[in-house]
Amino acid sequence: MKNNIKLELKIWVIYFVTIILSVYAHELGHCLYVWLQGYKAIPTPAKSYIADNFPANLNQYFFLSGIAGSVLFVLAGFLFYYFVNNKFSSAILAAAIVAPGMYTIRFILSGRGHDGTEFQEAQGALGLHYSGHSLDWFFLLLFLSGTMIWFIKSKPNFKILGRLFIGTILTIIFFIALQSVNNKIFDPMFNS
Repeated sequence: MKNNIKLELKIWVIYFVTIILSVYAHELGHCLYVWLQGYKAIPTPAKSYIADNFPANLNQYFFLSGIAGSVLFVLAGFLFYYFVNNKFSSAILAAAIVAPGMYTIRFILSGRGHDGTEFQEAQGALGLHYSGHSLDWFFLLLFLSGTMIWFIKSKPNFKILGRLFIGTILTIIFFIALQSVNNKIFDPMFNS
């Protein structure tokens, strides 16, 4: 019994740490582009801070690079889940699709998957319609793909529905708290 509790705790810790890593991969994607352009940027767990006057004409690719970081992390989660068979694989896959899931929830509730104009700018960089919803639909597809991969490989039964519901609620709270805590800590330091 004690070992089961320890294992369960490890799974939850890995899950939440992987969520932080997925959000950080998004922010690191933004910063990599800024660095390649010769400007200063600081990635934090849930936000990028641009230290120099970054030219507005480069914003589309700045936003696209964050999305590329997210997509690469999700694809890595898919590959890990598919090829590595251990007790943590499901938690890592679930955490990898949290960001697309959160973007999808925002898309459904407010009509846009990411706050600000990040998706629109990235769509412009891709040559897609600026005010369209291509990236919103793309992230919905990523989320559904991850869910289907998990469903097909793990063959869950109905007993897991309660855990999925609780996990969803905890994830939403954690995701919002991550952004809020990150901003409270780092905004005063880097938004001067």
